[in-house]
Amino acid sequence: MIGDNERIVLFNSPTRVMKAERLLRKAGLACRMVPAPREVAEGCALALHFAISDQENIFHTLAAAKLMPKRLYGKRQGELVAIVFSEET
Repeated sequence: MIGDNERIVLFNSPTRVMKAERLLRKAGLACRMVPAPREVAEGCALALHFAISDQENIFHTLAAAKLMPKRLYGKRQGELVAIVFSEET
């Protein structure tokens, strides 16, 4: 589901995921709503999927809208791992 050069972010509700996707697409940033991987889904079954190369712009756009995600995940050696990020990004 997620490649080595991709990331997913989780939010605390499906409404926030949908709002974030609309905001990012309106800003011209590529992302897509996907089912959250079962092993990391916590209360919300949806996630946003995007390329690592867009991460900085995505986080700046979300921060400006006060819509930061709850968690960020990527792949390391084939495993899904949490990535620490600053909410002030």
